[in-house]
Amino acid sequence: MAAGTAAALVPIKSIMMRSRNDKFLYQGGSDEPGPACIKLLTTLKGIQQGKIKDTFGWLDYVKEARGFEKKPVTNGVDIGLNGNVDKLP
Repeated sequence: MAAGTAAALVPIKSIMMRSRNDKFLYQGGSDEPGPACIKLLTTLKGIQQGKIKDTFGWLDYVKEARGFEKKPVTNGVDIGLNGNVDKLP
């Protein structure tokens, strides 16, 4: 599996080595994640959603954003901070 900066896990079914024309398959090339990936992903999502206690100290709770003036939604579009998303706090 692969892990990125977005705190997500993605199962990998194959890796290609083009220089040798080799292809390495995991789980027989299945689209389904393996049991280790499922367990890790379930645990990570449970911690992110507050269903499992964060014993690792991974979460930072944001109670209130400072300097953020929420504008109303206009024509179904959220216009962000003072109408300009380039000025986010």
